[in-house]
Amino acid sequence: MKATNHTLSKRLWALLLALSLLLALAACGAQSGDAPSDTDEQGASSGDAEDAGGAAEDAQPEDPEQSDAAGGQTDTTYSLIQNVYNWGSSYSAIILPVSGGADAADPSVYTVSVQRFDTAGELLDEGERTVTGAYLSDAAGAESADGGYVTLTMEVAANLSAGSPYYTDPNTFLGALKSWADCQYTVTNSATGETWNELDTVYHPDEEGFQTDVFSDGDISIPYAFYAPAEDGESHPLIVWLHGQGSGGTDIGFVTGGMLVTNWITEESQEIFGGAHVLLPQAETQWLDDGSGSGYSADGSSIFTAPLMALIEDYLDSHPDADPNRIYLAGCSNGGFMAVNMALNYPGYFAAIVPVCEAYTDEWISDEQIEALASTPTWFVHCSNDPVVDVTTTSVPTYERLLAAGAENLHYSTYETITDPDSGFEYNGHFAWVYALANLCSTDYDGSPVMVDGQEVSLFEWMAAQSK
Repeated sequence: MKATNHTLSKRLWALLLALSLLLALAACGAQSGDAPSDTDEQGASSGDAEDAGGAAEDAQPEDPEQSDAAGGQTDTTYSLIQNVYNWGSSYSAIILPVSGGADAADPSVYTVSVQRFDTAGELLDEGERTVTGAYLSDAAGAESADGGYVTLTMEVAANLSAGSPYYTDPNTFLGALKSWADCQYTVTNSATGETWNELDTVYHPDEEGFQTDVFSDGDISIPYAFYAPAEDGESHPLIVWLHGQGSGGTDIGFVTGGMLVTNWITEESQEIFGGAHVLLPQAETQWLDDGSGSGYSADGSSIFTAPLMALIEDYLDSHPDADPNRIYLAGCSNGGFMAVNMALNYPGYFAAIVPVCEAYTDEWISDEQIEALASTPTWFVHCSNDPVVDVTTTSVPTYERLLAAGAENLHYSTYETITDPDSGFEYNGHFAWVYALANLCSTDYDGSPVMVDGQEVSLFEWMAAQSK
């Protein structure tokens, strides 16, 4: 038993030693044989990490300060400036909160795009606005080196719909009135990666001189804007301007920004009149509306005739310095219709009338009315190729009848085309109001200059010289 046990013991130790050697070799094999697989896997992971790191670095601006500016942007809002031009309004500038210094005013780094939607959310048009300049400013767009904002000026033009705040809405009265377009801007800075895409506010610097109110007469309400000169103890004339069809409705902004009515209140124009009140009424439908349901007058009547006169009288009552002997009534298209309508219904009331591309059919005017109108100083403005209002059935025959009736203070500025005085753009021939509101009319029907007391005068100068 002892010999046998000893032999078993030796064998057991041999087996244990062999097992130890095998385990040791297995351990070495695991470290030497399996290591390449682990190394390859780790290498792939490491390579992915380097690639991701490289891509992340590529996505960052090279300048750490630019990275901070982009990463730290919290205000993505913008504001717009709406200015009034010969043709009407355009968004002319966009104001951005910025964190950079003078280099933030580099116009070349900005891209401005816009999408315009109608009131139903349907896309009207889209495009890129051309940036024409940039300057450091305050929040309202006034130049300021430390105001915290940059203002980008943008190209504007009569035929640039992308810049317009309005569109002609087919769902409005007769499908002819304006509605506000939902203009959604996106501005990017290619140098910093900053983006602005949330509208804050819209500034209307050209229209700020007007106050607004609503006048009611029976069932008819007339929104209106007005400008009152500073009180100086003197009396001042009253200019009443009647808008065209597209500016009808209940938003007076369509009137103050719809065409160049702001020229009535510029320093230059006000100086011509010695300070003038300006009244801008708005027809909810259109001045031509006779209440029949068609939207158009069949005989020259209008549902707005009496309410408009009531508004004028109310304005005179509330502004004692407005001279009732110097009321000048002017208007374009269906507003020109209304200027003639008012003069016929209130003969001798107005010191002068200025019907521009007027739509009052001459056949509606009786000989007796022509005789009465002949004593009212009148200046017609019309384009001979007007595609909307036929001059041969409106202003021309009325002018000729007034001339035959002995009208002495009668003038007619006629044009073959209407061209923008600043850009040279040729408008539709119906746009004769561009010349009238810009005070560019100065010639009579035969091309001779209009004279007052031996001096050549412009339209505004002639108006200012009239008094009952």
